[in-house]
Amino acid sequence: MKNNSFLLISVLAIANCWADPVWHCSRHARATKVEVLSQADQFSMASMGNSDEVIGVSILDLMDVYSGTPVKVGGQALSACFISGNDAITAPAMKSLGLQASAAQALARKSTIVQSHLYRVTDEIGMQNCIGKHFPAVGYLSEPTETAHLMPCF
Repeated sequence: MKNNSFLLISVLAIANCWADPVWHCSRHARATKVEVLSQADQFSMASMGNSDEVIGVSILDLMDVYSGTPVKVGGQALSACFISGNDAITAPAMKSLGLQASAAQALARKSTIVQSHLYRVTDEIGMQNCIGKHFPAVGYLSEPTETAHLMPCF
């Protein structure tokens, strides 16, 4: 019985390490809704509550902003927060967009990317602070998190 329990705990621990990142978006700072041109590319998690509370972005927007291309959401520059280093959720987050974590990290180091609003952070607390500080912003966390400034959007 001890071996079975150990095996189950080991499998659950490994599965948790490889869990997919959860994309998070800024919550609206005001009551007006940010419009997105293409509803086909828009994503939100309806089960997380009123989708009007979270900014609307498309997958293409995410791909562009994490590639260093400026993106506008509701007339404002979209910011992207990025956990640098060998963080366990960065590689799967970038892979979900068809990007390499090393390429995004290199872009984040360049001073010209500051104009594209790609911000490096060191951990998930920094990610939450970054998303809250740089409205409208996107980022990723290891599990769904809802605060006054952010909530899951994908």
